[in-house]
Amino acid sequence: MIRLDPATASSSAPPSVPAWAITSAGAPSDGDAAFRAGAALGALDTLARAQAAWAGAWRQRLAVRCAASSMRLAGRAEDAAALRDAWHLRPLRADPGPAGAVFGAWRQLARRQRR
Repeated sequence: MIRLDPATASSSAPPSVPAWAITSAGAPSDGDAAFRAGAALGALDTLARAQAAWAGAWRQRLAVRCAASSMRLAGRAEDAAALRDAWHLRPLRADPGPAGAVFGAWRQLARRQRR
């Protein structure tokens, strides 16, 4: 579980998605759906930037998804679960194999801090 870091906590209320962005009145058009998705991502981005622990968890989750997409593009069958297994269940300092190497590269990229 990710807990609030008191050292970096803000006294202001956490960001929220505007009410107009989450209304479910009727089926939105593609443009409306894209606009609402952008509003939700903007709120999540603000939250992730406010708490370093959330940002790290978010980046690692994205690393798993990116690695799984890379495997599909390479024509391989490994999904997110297989990538995590290849990385975390290997013996210490053992070669993780091609799938684990791709996942390891994405994990390294996710650890880099933006400037």
